[in-house]
Amino acid sequence: MIEVKDLKKTWRRRGKPVGLLGASFTVPDGQIVGVLGDNGAGKTTLLRTMAGLLPAQGGTALFDGRPAASQYERLSFITGEGSYYPAMTVGEYGAFLADLHPAFDPARYAAFLQFFSLAESDRIGHLSTGQKARVELAAGFAKRADYYLMDEPFLGKDAFTRKDVLKLMSGVLHGGETILLTTHYLDDVEQFLDRVLVLHDGVIADDFLMEDLQQSGETLLARLGRTCGWDPARYLQFGRGEG
Repeated sequence: MIEVKDLKKTWRRRGKPVGLLGASFTVPDGQIVGVLGDNGAGKTTLLRTMAGLLPAQGGTALFDGRPAASQYERLSFITGEGSYYPAMTVGEYGAFLADLHPAFDPARYAAFLQFFSLAESDRIGHLSTGQKARVELAAGFAKRADYYLMDEPFLGKDAFTRKDVLKLMSGVLHGGETILLTTHYLDDVEQFLDRVLVLHDGVIADDFLMEDLQQSGETLLARLGRTCGWDPARYLQFGRGEG
């Protein structure tokens, strides 16, 4: 179980505090949660602070009662920013991660590379943006974790890559893993999520189960628009949040 209580990480912009002003929620084991909201709402800050990649200024984020830093092998942080090791081949990158993380499974990594039609001899720096994203996802899921924190894994990726990501996730997850996922691609994830947390102006402005939303007849886009105060038609006009 994830327990987040009064978690804060802020900085000042034009004299006002911005970032994560305070978040409290719990996530039971096995739930897939979308962390959604406007750009700058605090989504990335939330995940990075939970993972211990940013120091919290207040509050706690516990995974089964312990912070991420004391059980890093149980967590996998996956970002859509791409690999930081362009000189390595895909195979060398996997070997590097296997030495670094005891929970990394080289056989599982190789299977994911095959699924994505990537060769271990491919040099990361020569890959396309979409191919680099697939390498990062293969690496992230090759680490057999209990908790996956995924920060914009679809960012800048084409529709085929996004579909591959969801196919991979659906195929490798066993139901016991817990996922927190940030994204602007609502259409892609709407059927994948169990629950949604909406961040707005640094705080959690809404929290609902997708099953309840579907029963209400309201769309995810309409619910977000109502919570965040923006027009869903404008979202559709400008490419479904791809900016």
